[in-house]
Amino acid sequence: MTDVTGKSFISYRRSRANEAALLVSAQHDHGIPTWQDQKDLAETPTADELRRILEDRLTASALLWITPDVKESDIIRKIEVPGILKRTAVNDGFFLVPVCAGGINYKAAAEAVDQQLSADNLQDWNLPKVGGNPISAAEAASVATRVLRRRLDAIDKHLEPSLPLRLSLHTRAKPAFQSGIALMLDWFKRFNGRETDAATWQDVLLPALREVATHIRTLGGGRPVVASGLAAIPAATALGVAFLAQTGQKIAWSQYTSGRPEQLWSLEAIREDAGFVYKTTERDIAAQDLAVLVSVTEDVEPAFAQTPRETLPRFRAITRVSNKENVRFDIKAPGQATDIANVVFEAIRNARQNYRPLGAVHLFMALPIGLAMLIGQLLNTLGSVQTYEHISTDAIGIYRPAALLSPSI
Repeated sequence: MTDVTGKSFISYRRSRANEAALLVSAQHDHGIPTWQDQKDLAETPTADELRRILEDRLTASALLWITPDVKESDIIRKIEVPGILKRTAVNDGFFLVPVCAGGINYKAAAEAVDQQLSADNLQDWNLPKVGGNPISAAEAASVATRVLRRRLDAIDKHLEPSLPLRLSLHTRAKPAFQSGIALMLDWFKRFNGRETDAATWQDVLLPALREVATHIRTLGGGRPVVASGLAAIPAATALGVAFLAQTGQKIAWSQYTSGRPEQLWSLEAIREDAGFVYKTTERDIAAQDLAVLVSVTEDVEPAFAQTPRETLPRFRAITRVSNKENVRFDIKAPGQATDIANVVFEAIRNARQNYRPLGAVHLFMALPIGLAMLIGQLLNTLGSVQTYEHISTDAIGIYRPAALLSPSI
């Protein structure tokens, strides 16, 4: 029986290794684990190893990259395609996504794979003929979205109805594959240490996150989502924005704290007063933007003060959110996390009402990842939200711009 949360197998001609690398990266961006990582793409596995992989229950799907040179590959025509079609015929959740690429048409594609997939079948499946030769990163992302839709549909049909969709998000370290996780957003290679550039956020990661959230809502069968992982605070905030509270899609973060069992933090938890307060100070009356300093696990103020002024806009006002008794606050219960998230939102809304007009909201936060997600869920209608990553340049560190979010529904 196929494990529908397993890996995506990519069948491609070795001469198309660069395109295959783009397809691997795009699938990782969208939460789809692959059989190979980019390091392994240049290797030529033996026929026996390929048969083993294609028969493995942890191989959940196949992406068949049909290019003109496929007709010259006995491995693809005689081992991979028959193995893939054999798995597909069982109808146990395994699925195939064939793609015509390299300028090939449906008839030539059918001939390339020895008519094991007919031209009529390829055309009936309404598959896109990828125009780029070689393909672009955007075209690879479009293919990954197609695999994403099929994967979520298969998972919803074969997963126990009472179970949630599990999602993991990773920027800090390369995640190990784990069966049972529906989507594993592996963004590690997109980051250099704690950071990635603005173009990667805007052109790659945030669009992938929007696709993931959209298709979970439409294909996830109404299941709640349980998220986890080791991710940057801006990435967790972006995850929350992708699942804004107003969408109605339930999501919780499985928060780990040393010394206690994992807890599910969500906006569904009943608020428990955590003792957080806020105060807004007026700065530059001619400015438009609002700085919001959220201090939970650490005091944000020293790193904010040390951040070079030329890297920041002028601020109309600065709102500080912190615990009235403890500089470093340990969140002991899900309801406390919910309370802090709501206090942050109330602080921002209050500042916007009192210091209009305001432009973007700038978030400088030191807090658990799960709380960052909850705050992101509450940011609807606030316009542009600029997140920041803390960089340890010395004992105090500074903040650098990260994801620019646009929460709206």
